[in-house]
Amino acid sequence: MKLHTLLKTSAAAALALMSSSCHGDLDIMQDNKLSASNMWKTSEDVTSSTYGIYERMRSCFASNYTNVFYWGELRVGDYMWGPGLKAQAQNNDMLNVRESSMNSSTASTVWSSLYRTIDQANAVLKYAPAVTMTGADRGFAIGQASFARAYCYFWAARLWGDVPLNLLPIESTTQEETYPVRVPKEQVYAQIESDIVAALNNADNLGNEKYFATADAVNMLKAEYALWMYTAQDGGDRFLSMAEEALQAIGISDARLLDSYASVFSRENKCNDEVIFALLNDQTEKITGGYYWFFYHPASDIAAQYQNNPVPINETQWLSYSEEFLEVLRSSKADNGDSRVDCNLGDGDYGASGQNMTWPNKFLGDMSRQPVVMDCDLLYYRYALAVMMDAELKYYQGRYPEALASLNLIASRAYGRDRFYTDASPEAVLDALTKEYFLEFPAEGVIWWALIRLDRIWDFNPSLEAKKTSNPNILLWPISSSAMNKNYKLTQTEGWN
Repeated sequence: MKLHTLLKTSAAAALALMSSSCHGDLDIMQDNKLSASNMWKTSEDVTSSTYGIYERMRSCFASNYTNVFYWGELRVGDYMWGPGLKAQAQNNDMLNVRESSMNSSTASTVWSSLYRTIDQANAVLKYAPAVTMTGADRGFAIGQASFARAYCYFWAARLWGDVPLNLLPIESTTQEETYPVRVPKEQVYAQIESDIVAALNNADNLGNEKYFATADAVNMLKAEYALWMYTAQDGGDRFLSMAEEALQAIGISDARLLDSYASVFSRENKCNDEVIFALLNDQTEKITGGYYWFFYHPASDIAAQYQNNPVPINETQWLSYSEEFLEVLRSSKADNGDSRVDCNLGDGDYGASGQNMTWPNKFLGDMSRQPVVMDCDLLYYRYALAVMMDAELKYYQGRYPEALASLNLIASRAYGRDRFYTDASPEAVLDALTKEYFLEFPAEGVIWWALIRLDRIWDFNPSLEAKKTSNPNILLWPISSSAMNKNYKLTQTEGWN
């Protein structure tokens, strides 16, 4: 059986066992008596539930408003995503996120999908140790659940700061976890680190399937977590050592960078060498979706001969690059021969009236059908990010020539030139890091977090600096009114409403 078929059927079986569910403040699907009495008897039960973790994770990040793009890059703001958008009017949720003027009614403030994934991981971690199974199967389940819980809590803590920290599955409305309080973020980050350690302790049993955690995926999370703790949380030098340990375990060279940037994102080249962790999209399994449809154009706006050739067609284009960022991309191609631009930017006079039309031209789905079927996998960790984090690490360590050496691995593929960057002054290395994050990762949900780590977000979204005076938590998010209404113990993020 294909792995993704197994993922789908196992998840469906696990979710079917949870059909008698109640709902607490987090909207978590709770299995109550089922988990203890009818489930968790065999190795197959544990394995099925482990696959179910990733089905829930996919449902979270493939949704319209809770995904890596909305929870990150859209907040870079006008520099990347407006104003001056040509073909569409953004809805209120998009505008609120782009302008960092969210409130508790903004759709992207809902954290329930993250906590459903965490709850599934908690169940595996509770019951896997007691079920009769092989050491390898137990290690797989515990390692996968530990990674998934750490991954989801890492998103939650970066987005909301203090968050509920549930470590047991919700099986009764009388449990403390049903109506939890927000705990200090330091506790959450400590738990993330503990879960990363647990996942790595079981790394030999994780396997090599990139729709699940692998040893490389855990080390990517470890490196990203460590750099975040060093920069955004003032954690100290031990986190630089942690990041270095993780990146050395992955190995930094150009060996796993594909020759063609565009082929990394192709639906015909899924789980290629550059992919480290992905979430499945496959129309044969009726698993499709993702945020990319927001970038595609309605057929009425595009001349007939260009519909899906090359302009991807969907119902409405809600989002497009700003004029300022379009100039950044076009200049990189014209001035430096940047081979990434044709993948990152579709650009031409394809409009129904001959007008110029643009869109991000990566992660294209099945263009043989209209609207485009979103069956290109969504990538959450790829090897180029490991290389960039290595350059970032060496910048923080003051090893500027070595930082340039890592940056030049990325630049060599992009520009077809060795030693593209030569100025090893701290200012020049910081500028080069910032530039390459923008050019390597547009529309992948990476850039916002890199700008915060590099302390450059204020340069590219100066409105945040002004708002910081009245809202010290401007880089965080409010929590949703639905969560507040269901749990009187929750308090709103300071500075938000």
